[in-house]
Amino acid sequence: MEELDSLYPLISSEDLTKYAKLFQRDLIAALHNQQSSLPSILNPIYKISAKEGFGVAVSIGGTNGYVSAFRISRKKVITFLNRKIFFLPEKTTKDELFHLITKNIFSVAAGRKKKFPIGIGLAYTLKPVLHHRFIDGTLMYMSKGREIEGLVGQKVGQEYHKFLINEYGIDTEVAVVNDAICLLLGGDGVEIAGVVGTGLNFAYWEKRTAIAPLKLGELNNFCQGEIAVNIQSNNFDKIEETKLRSIVDKESEDSGYSLAEKEAAGAYLFRLFNAGKVKLLGKDFPDLSSTDQLNDILAGAYIFPKNITQEKIKKAGLFAQRLLHRSAQITAIQLCGIFMKIGKTKGAVPVIMEGGIFWKSRNYTSLVNLYINMILPEVIPSFARLFGSSRRGIAILASSLI
Repeated sequence: MEELDSLYPLISSEDLTKYAKLFQRDLIAALHNQQSSLPSILNPIYKISAKEGFGVAVSIGGTNGYVSAFRISRKKVITFLNRKIFFLPEKTTKDELFHLITKNIFSVAAGRKKKFPIGIGLAYTLKPVLHHRFIDGTLMYMSKGREIEGLVGQKVGQEYHKFLINEYGIDTEVAVVNDAICLLLGGDGVEIAGVVGTGLNFAYWEKRTAIAPLKLGELNNFCQGEIAVNIQSNNFDKIEETKLRSIVDKESEDSGYSLAEKEAAGAYLFRLFNAGKVKLLGKDFPDLSSTDQLNDILAGAYIFPKNITQEKIKKAGLFAQRLLHRSAQITAIQLCGIFMKIGKTKGAVPVIMEGGIFWKSRNYTSLVNLYINMILPEVIPSFARLFGSSRRGIAILASSLI
């Protein structure tokens, strides 16, 4: 354990509180146009309700994506008719991605001839823009080990709109927002939404009066009292560097960025394991190819080579456990920072969550609860996984174009 503590320590209880306060401070600074590690992107969107009609919801995540047709009734009931899941390659081009999306849209729309709105939730950093009456987003950069050539710096909705016209002769409206905003929009009024899966991010509803006028200047012609804030919390950089994070960061394509994500999210946890396994487990221990294998190790489902001793198997379990514990600590730090920012430091606080790490990793939700209790003992986080919440948010977004 001493060797593991030296290589990849847990965050002390005192530092948990310190980092949560620093997260709160960075969030406040970002909303007042001061230097901050948290971009805290304002989205010109409010708690809109669904509008009657037909449309298609598209989600592009860190590893997978899906396309789903939906119909909204007069009573605002959203019914999802079908869904097609697709895999996002590590490297692709803008046109290849658009062809992939369109192929799946045709499949779920079942040959529908009338034009219909398309809402896209994108799991990457977007700079929101209002284009006529609908929201679009400029893709700022790629992360999560993925690359889409030709799309960075472009307005995703406008690019896809032009692509549909040029390649398929289809002229329809497209709206685009970040995936955390979709989750927030579909969360039935819940104030905070988070994603801890391939990536790491949180979003929440902020009062207009809590944002500096200069910062509000980013939202031309948007006068609603509440604003959806995409924190882009993967960028939080106040947590002291570990030896393994340093290795993984230097090997990444966005070195120096997404530092919190590189210790908390599925795109990187197995890379942290690989970075430390030689020193902890020896050269013969195999590389992991996915973060799911950390769970397999803890559940006894991982098939070890015959030359790996029981002692090394035990050490591998402790190492996998440590990676998930520290990830849960970072998630707790960020949640507590948000709780403190919006004054939710006592009683039950509902949070909509998505992501395989959060819901599928061994005891992860309980660990996050444990570390939140260390920081804010009087808070009772109420985590919910509303079925289709993100998809519901994308559908509401698309329906706004009807």
